[in-house]
Amino acid sequence: LARFCCFDMIKSCAVLAVAILAGTMPKNMRPPEGVESWLMFDGVCNLCDGFVNFVADHDSDRLVKFGAQQKHMELLKRAGAPTDLSTLVLIQGDRHYVYSDAALRTMAVLDWPWRGLAAFALVPS
Repeated sequence: LARFCCFDMIKSCAVLAVAILAGTMPKNMRPPEGVESWLMFDGVCNLCDGFVNFVADHDSDRLVKFGAQQKHMELLKRAGAPTDLSTLVLIQGDRHYVYSDAALRTMAVLDWPWRGLAAFALVPS
């Protein structure tokens, strides 16, 4: 069993390395041209604020817009996203993403090398 788990981990790392080097995975996770990315966060959460600052610092094209969930509940409701402040919410067009999907899709629109972290979406949850 230990060998099997170790082999799976090595295989996952190899797939991630190839995806990062090829740059294909983040491109597939980026929204279509012209679709805005809105990152909605809990405005009183220090961890959320830290992530928002990180994204702002590494998004030279300013592709991600930000909003505190407390101020944009109507937008969250229209998108069908959770309104309980339990997670980051990424809204792209008529789709929304939460939890790690929101974080990884946000990483996919950042500058290199941070964009490569979106390849972690390949790791099974």
